[in-house]
Amino acid sequence: MRCPAQALFMLTFGIAGHVDHGKTSLVRALTGMQTDRLVEEQRRGISIELGFAWLDVPVAGHGMQRVALVDMPGHERFVRRMIAGAAALDAVVLVVAADEGAMPQGREHLAICQLLGVQRGAIVLSKVDMVDADLLELAQLDVCTLAQGTFLEGAPVWSFSALQPHLIAQLRDHIAQFAQQLLDERPKTASTDTRPFAMGIDRAFTIAGRGTVVAGTASVGSLTIEQNLAVLPSGKLFRVRGLQQQGLARSEISAPGRVAINLAGATLADVAVGNVVAVAQTIAVGRRCVARLRTLAHAPQLAKEARATVHLGTDSCAARIRQLSSSPQEPDQLAWVEVFFDRPMPLPANSRFVVRGSQLAGHSGRTIGGGTVLFGWPRRLPAAKPATLALLDQCLAPQAPLQLAATVALAGERGLSELELNQCSALPAATILRTVKDLTATATLRRAGSTGRIMDTASFTALETRLKTAIAQFHREQPARAGLDAEAIARLLGAWLDPAVAAAVAGALVKRTVLQFDGQSYAIAGFQPKAAVSTDAVARVVAAIDASDLAPPLFAELAATLLLPVKDVQAAAVLATQQGELVRVAEDHFLATHRARTAADRVIAAFAEVETFSTGELKDLLGLTRKHLIPFAQWLDADKVTVRDAAGNRKIRARALQAWQQKVAAP
Repeated sequence: MRCPAQALFMLTFGIAGHVDHGKTSLVRALTGMQTDRLVEEQRRGISIELGFAWLDVPVAGHGMQRVALVDMPGHERFVRRMIAGAAALDAVVLVVAADEGAMPQGREHLAICQLLGVQRGAIVLSKVDMVDADLLELAQLDVCTLAQGTFLEGAPVWSFSALQPHLIAQLRDHIAQFAQQLLDERPKTASTDTRPFAMGIDRAFTIAGRGTVVAGTASVGSLTIEQNLAVLPSGKLFRVRGLQQQGLARSEISAPGRVAINLAGATLADVAVGNVVAVAQTIAVGRRCVARLRTLAHAPQLAKEARATVHLGTDSCAARIRQLSSSPQEPDQLAWVEVFFDRPMPLPANSRFVVRGSQLAGHSGRTIGGGTVLFGWPRRLPAAKPATLALLDQCLAPQAPLQLAATVALAGERGLSELELNQCSALPAATILRTVKDLTATATLRRAGSTGRIMDTASFTALETRLKTAIAQFHREQPARAGLDAEAIARLLGAWLDPAVAAAVAGALVKRTVLQFDGQSYAIAGFQPKAAVSTDAVARVVAAIDASDLAPPLFAELAATLLLPVKDVQAAAVLATQQGELVRVAEDHFLATHRARTAADRVIAAFAEVETFSTGELKDLLGLTRKHLIPFAQWLDADKVTVRDAAGNRKIRARALQAWQQKVAAP
């Protein structure tokens, strides 16, 4: 029976349960497919890797539908592969053998599915041909007890035997009815989720003549042939050559469902099980994330910092878990934590994870808990801070403005770029853009710098206060200096800040007339530097700088030549600049005004007729070393004589050229 290509819905059911309880036999009886592909699996009679099959069933109101079945290993040594298969399931079918009842791995599988957010499912009592009516009734009571307090409480319980054809047919009918319930519910809960495509890889293989194929269960986004995808964490880009969903060739697919992607040019060295394929730059990659962790009732107490294995998507990695409340986490408790991975990991916002015991910390092989990644976060958050914990709680608010305002506030003075904010949120990009615009309009958030870095207003105001205080302190310590230039301000506010943010903070203070800016230096509004040197000293400094043309000596050299203290040379240069005799082209780098203007005219005359000119051509014209050329070139930019393009070349500004032409034409 073939599933029509126009089927709109794709369902994926995980087949979970204890080893030897008949999961693989169930899938084979329903589909005719052998999911144990490995020789070792067939030799040992147990599943080691994930197995995949599909079942076509008629669904009332939805036509023929294809249901993907993921056969998950049941042995305790292969729980990591089971977790990989449990990502992005629509439902789980928990298989319990009627002759054995609920067993440890079946219980752990159920707990894992609960932690991974699976919300629907059913229970299959297998091997019913091996028990009498009394034992079957006891088995039914056992699985009902097992399901209490979980998403399977009240779920249907179906009897099955791979040796009884009528029970196989009944199970197929049950699955069709269950699929109908899920599909009937889906339109009612459908959202306008437009998040980009992302999928964890649980299989990677090559096909002769076609190349490398990766497969997984996609939960978000859509994809078309010829689109480019990034393989994370490496970030390598590959073109989508071919697509299949639920085993059917497609030109485009939409989540959810089982997806196979043929990546043009990729090799098995480029992709691996555990990697994520996603639209480029939509998912953060790093070693640290902030997460909400719930421990299981039987879990040991987690210390303030504990080693564990974290299973995220289809991958797993050793990690250190740090309690943000700065106190141990008790069993069956929910807490905010930071997770520090031993290697870079893709960290999709709002993705589910499972924590299992680490051999380093004991409890190896036990599921301790799990939860949700809030976002990948590059910086360490302070522990035991009520304000931080309150902001993290606000990040879970259903309202987008509250979520995004809290996320930006957590970034503090560093702020977030638009790309970082999109990677930190599970909201659609359009919603983020619209919400940030609204929050900026109400002054809840601020955009700082040419890159549009987003900050909360409180952090921006704190930077303003710090800058104003620092400049006032500078005036007290060096009253003869005009102020601080942009580079000094960026250093003052902190090397960790985007320099554009420092410029935006200073600009905001100038706009409000808290600061003044003379084209080179920022100062407190109304500040006038004090003349700390004699007229004679000023004249001597100006004469020495004038004599050096465009290659002035260092202040220390001038001080030695003129027999003046360095601070007096600095003060004299600043005062001469205020009087118009000198121009400041960089920190402690001054030129005689007439020489700077004459050199600017030479530059305009030489390059007036060319589209652009390079720094090397400017060097040849002026005959300067790089030490003196670069400051002068930057002064030309600042003085609106030239403008620099993205390639590093310059051109003469139209207004500067016009002014020069008028001066030349004057009698």
